[in-house]
Amino acid sequence: MLQKKKKIVMYFKKERPSQDPFLNFGKKRSIYRYFFLKGTSLNFDMYLASGPNSYLGGLKFKNPAFFNGEIFSAYNGIIEANAVYDRSGGVAFPPPKMDSKVLNCSAFKILCNDKNLMYQYFGKFMPKSFEIKTATDLKVFLKKFSPASLAVLKPANGLGGKNILIDKASNLASAVLEKGMRYTLQEFIDTSRGITGLTTQTHDLRVVIVNGKIILSHLRTPKQGSLLANAAQGGTLQEVPLEKIPANVLSIVSEMQKIIDKKFNFPIYSIDFGVTENGPLVFELNDQIGFPSEDMLNAKPFINALFESLVTLANVNC
Repeated sequence: MLQKKKKIVMYFKKERPSQDPFLNFGKKRSIYRYFFLKGTSLNFDMYLASGPNSYLGGLKFKNPAFFNGEIFSAYNGIIEANAVYDRSGGVAFPPPKMDSKVLNCSAFKILCNDKNLMYQYFGKFMPKSFEIKTATDLKVFLKKFSPASLAVLKPANGLGGKNILIDKASNLASAVLEKGMRYTLQEFIDTSRGITGLTTQTHDLRVVIVNGKIILSHLRTPKQGSLLANAAQGGTLQEVPLEKIPANVLSIVSEMQKIIDKKFNFPIYSIDFGVTENGPLVFELNDQIGFPSEDMLNAKPFINALFESLVTLANVNC
């Protein structure tokens, strides 16, 4: 009797077409395809579920796209996954009861979506930061900065560099805070000295960890006239060979991994650094890691490491 294949689901909150879901993904399209090919080569049934109505609770998904090893096609019905690779942003998914079957678990997503919580865990590696809930908080904590020094005010749950203010501390006192939102007030870190052998300008350096291993790294530099290196804000991206990651960055990654991998069941994540004249500082953690482009050296190793994690989750008995 043939053993029933286990099912792996990639889940997007935003709906994607069932027949060619990655058509507009450019140089990442072939790497998404490689993800599904890798799964079929490991004898999994591979599905793509997308849209707010596709998730039914537990490990059940409705009408996903099925990959048969060559093409995607609509599957009309309900399937129950053995492991889920979560590509939905925010913290609505997954429910905590599913944590043992989903990459990443809910608690880690909550951590990565709250810059103030990050500081509680990893403040010794980060720029001086303060939690801001009210205009009064802002005025009180701005007194800890020299009026002429630069400071950063950003939403505690913000993504992609949106709504970030970088200005003199004296000017930030008049910033208008949105009611009910929490913010982080942070010391501005000057990274304009660059990183020896990598860049001579303002930057952030991203290190990606998959299944407990550093598997990707890239350097992001801001567009002319900007201090924000996020791709969403016009920053440029350059792959960094793993052997060129500075030793003092690797040392911090190792210390943080001891906490993250043990407490949050070996998630997939990135750590963003800025390297200063006094050494590297951590800007933030990210739980949603975009796939690398097909021209990146470590694109396929990234997928292979990803499946090491998914195979482990798929074999967990709940």
